[in-house]
Amino acid sequence: MKLTFPHMGNTYIALKALLDTLQVDYYVPPTGSRESFELGIANSPEFMCLPFKKVLGDLIQGLNHGADTILFGNSRGQCRLSHYGDLLQNILHDMGYRFHYINLNFRDLTYGEIRNKLEPLLPGGISRARLFSAVSSAVKTIFAVDDLYSEACGVRCRECRRGDADLAIRRFEQRAKAAKGFSQTRRLIRETKDRLAHVPANGAADPVKIGIIGEIFLCSDPFTNLELEKKLGNMGALAVNTMSTSEWIRRHFISAILPIKPKDKAVRAAQNYMHTDYIGGHGIYTIGNAELMCRDGIDGIIQIYPFTCMPEITAKSVLNEVQLQNNVPIMTLILDEMTAETGYITRLEAFVDMLQMRKDRVRSRSG
Repeated sequence: MKLTFPHMGNTYIALKALLDTLQVDYYVPPTGSRESFELGIANSPEFMCLPFKKVLGDLIQGLNHGADTILFGNSRGQCRLSHYGDLLQNILHDMGYRFHYINLNFRDLTYGEIRNKLEPLLPGGISRARLFSAVSSAVKTIFAVDDLYSEACGVRCRECRRGDADLAIRRFEQRAKAAKGFSQTRRLIRETKDRLAHVPANGAADPVKIGIIGEIFLCSDPFTNLELEKKLGNMGALAVNTMSTSEWIRRHFISAILPIKPKDKAVRAAQNYMHTDYIGGHGIYTIGNAELMCRDGIDGIIQIYPFTCMPEITAKSVLNEVQLQNNVPIMTLILDEMTAETGYITRLEAFVDMLQMRKDRVRSRSG
């Protein structure tokens, strides 16, 4: 059996290390591939959202390169993700592909479900203890990779020579594709963090701080969000992403295995505006994270989501009140395959400039 899976941000780095450790044959679709994207667009229903089209394109690439097993996951509830698995299978079958399908329930993911779904793929001799250790290492690696990219955001907006942080991350991504297993991947992460720590920085820099909220796929996937974090950093702004893959794991995987479920701060903060803890997708976190960041002194917030995403459309209507109550500017970016990057950059530049002028004005009054 040869496994393939769709990209979602940088999760492929940890998943690749996991499959290497478990000795599972696999094919990783190319990252940042316009060809994959075009394949997904050409074979998707017109009004499906951007993540669906990207996922479909990745799966087509995997099947075209010899994969016979697909690893995917969906959810339950009001987000259309709950129907993606069936629709993806139907489209691929209609295209003539034949494959095994492994579906994980993202809503309440547990170690037991991961074990039961992956065991048929494993060669003989791999114990459950080894599988548990490998899955635990994969989770830690996802957190480590997200932490690395967060550090890069902090360096990028303060670097003396523009492009140093981008070069370090680009080298990391190139080498991570060739790395085998967790030890090599962890070593690459440490080396890249050390490289970032030695990037010459402007100590006097006081960048505007911009929070990123919205639909998790677009928040965490640089290809589909047109490298939002990098663009903001190169404009001199510090990007703070609230919807990384590691945050999702903390909420839906780690909390699921805890005997006492901790109360989510974002969900509680959203109750100032919504009398429910769920509006579909991650819409409630969009509202709650916006409120929490406003309390922490964020300079501005960007909500990003794919065209036709109903949970984020619902959240957007509430964000107007969040903006009014906290006097913090909130801009919404809605993306689909027709989004022009030039106009996208222009909006970001205008938003960053406006926030910088606000910050300078406050500083001059207090000084």
